[in-house]
Amino acid sequence: MFELRVEPDGQVFVAGRLDAAESHRAVSAFQGLRGPTTMDCSQLEYISSAGIALLMETYQRLSDGGHVLRLVQVAPKVRLILELAGLARLLGIS
Repeated sequence: MFELRVEPDGQVFVAGRLDAAESHRAVSAFQGLRGPTTMDCSQLEYISSAGIALLMETYQRLSDGGHVLRLVQVAPKVRLILELAGLARLLGIS
């Protein structure tokens, strides 16, 4: 199961599994992000290539508009997946 909450200040909270079965639920919320966005991934348990594609589409769209997408408090398993995909630095994961 995947949960997503978008706060008015651009803070986004994601939890659960962002995989092919759940990514369709997140598309409209991600497409609605317009300004600088910080995504709290402390409760994100897993991300698949479909979830990564959604993150990268969002990153590119925000970047094209002069904004930033930053992931914070990334759970270790998800961090490893993003590092192996070569995206940790791009997404501001330290």
